[in-house]
Amino acid sequence: MKFESDEECPLDYTEGLGNHDTPSLWVRPDRLWFKNYPEGIPKTLKYEVIEKLNGLFCVLKLAALNFPNNVAVYFKPKEEKYTYRELLYYSQKIARALQDLGIKKGDPVALMSTNCPEFIIAMWACTKIGAILVPINPLLKKKEVSHILRDCGDVKVAIVHEKILNLFKRSSKEFEIEKLILIRKDITDEGERKGIPGVELIFFYELLKKYKPLEEKIPIKMKEDIFSLLYTGGTTGLPKGVTLSHFNVISNINQLVNFSDEEYEDLIDETLGKVSFIAVLPLCHSFGVISVLTYTVAATQLIVYDSLDIPSILESIEMYKVEAFSGVPTIYIMLANHPDFKKRDLTSLENVISAGAALAPAIAKQWEEIAGVEVRQGYGLTECSPATHLQPASWTKWVPNSIGIPLIDTDVKIVDPDTLEELEPGPEGEFLIRGPQVMKGYWKKPEANQRVLIKDAEGKTWLRTGDIGYMDENGYFYISGRTKEMIKYKGYRILPAEIEAGLYEHPAVMEAGVIGVPDELVGEQIKAFIKLRPEHKETTAEEIIEWAKETMAGYKWPREIEFVGSIPKTPVGKIMRRALRDKELKKREQ
Repeated sequence: MKFESDEECPLDYTEGLGNHDTPSLWVRPDRLWFKNYPEGIPKTLKYEVIEKLNGLFCVLKLAALNFPNNVAVYFKPKEEKYTYRELLYYSQKIARALQDLGIKKGDPVALMSTNCPEFIIAMWACTKIGAILVPINPLLKKKEVSHILRDCGDVKVAIVHEKILNLFKRSSKEFEIEKLILIRKDITDEGERKGIPGVELIFFYELLKKYKPLEEKIPIKMKEDIFSLLYTGGTTGLPKGVTLSHFNVISNINQLVNFSDEEYEDLIDETLGKVSFIAVLPLCHSFGVISVLTYTVAATQLIVYDSLDIPSILESIEMYKVEAFSGVPTIYIMLANHPDFKKRDLTSLENVISAGAALAPAIAKQWEEIAGVEVRQGYGLTECSPATHLQPASWTKWVPNSIGIPLIDTDVKIVDPDTLEELEPGPEGEFLIRGPQVMKGYWKKPEANQRVLIKDAEGKTWLRTGDIGYMDENGYFYISGRTKEMIKYKGYRILPAEIEAGLYEHPAVMEAGVIGVPDELVGEQIKAFIKLRPEHKETTAEEIIEWAKETMAGYKWPREIEFVGSIPKTPVGKIMRRALRDKELKKREQ
């Protein structure tokens, strides 16, 4: 097959971007994890080729040029399908519409929507004209939405899903937004055109009817121009805007794509245009965005969901022989706890990744024993576009509690959080990361940038992640938790995730969240909040505590347990331990 490209996107798929001869400029030589690399893994990538591309829009354009009639987006809730040719066509239409509405390269465009085809179309439209995409999670509250609109700059155009319009109205009253583009799914019933007083209301589908595709080239400077301001959901304080350039994200895509031991020709022959991926993660989050972008490179069928419709997701995996799936631990727990989990054939799954938080080994074991699927943990953070570690299914040994090894051109060192002295394999410390995927910085936060983007003795910049973990003697990495969440009990420093992972071994525990509660005698007492499985409602707190005493270290078992109906989580499924702690402290003050 002859692969097509053009002047805007001069890339030949058949050549690949792996460089097997030149040492990496990002990674120190003789790193311990190199011994796991098969011969086929590139030493670095051909960044000189990447930099010739005219931004991230080339990812979509190349897929559409070469696989025009493949299904790009299948929006399962509405049974809507778009081919790659259609996705390109509609994205170029919205790109022209945004231009006509006054959006120029470098202008922010707020996008607040649930998962839907219009989100993906709008994202690609922004990359086409060099606008800065500002996704806003629809699960945020008014205070956080207002903060993002205030922080990101002069937002003149916002694209909002009708389901979230009321929240956006309340959050944007004090801002001078000129035009509101409303995503309305039911186009047969326009209803009342109620938007925001003083703001021009336009329906998304009207723009698709009105405008012709924008085919002219808008020059993009890969390293300078910002693809997106992704606001970190965070577990503390107001979200910060992470500035990711086109270069940051397209580098990360190719770090993932080329992290394979297969011959490149065999890889593209087996995967291009032949894979299905279920996109259930929020597209407004870095994990969701990078999944869509990476699988678009392979002209994948993206089966998109706007909610966790567990029976439908399991059915889709079986029906479409889905090979690839990514999620956070909460999603894997919900899937495994559904009755259909044992009924559906999930053996087509090959590339199954969990990230965002530690996946309890008991959950991974459940997937392996019942579904015959290895759920492999990876690691990343928004500040790294986001991926940094992975356990490729084709060539790494599966270690259920490990996040794997660093990607190509990614260096990681474990340091003492106080002295920043690098540690030997074994002891726990803070992760510091270096690579082309590391953000440009936090938006308008120079003090925060000075704290997290630090230079070593050679003048090289490293990102302080705030995550605690260790590397073993084989170069595999393990995450223990966050420095800010560490519980201090009788001089011991304990990470909540360790205790939570232990609690998941108990058959009655469906979900668990652990915090430290101030105590004059021991520093902090360990308290666990637990959601019980429906069939174990009679289990008592005393029974679990006694069980924990027998299975956990003497300084780790929870001294208090409270049963709850749900565990508070961030929009992407991370446990909000700060919320648990704040609620507990408030209760104790009364």
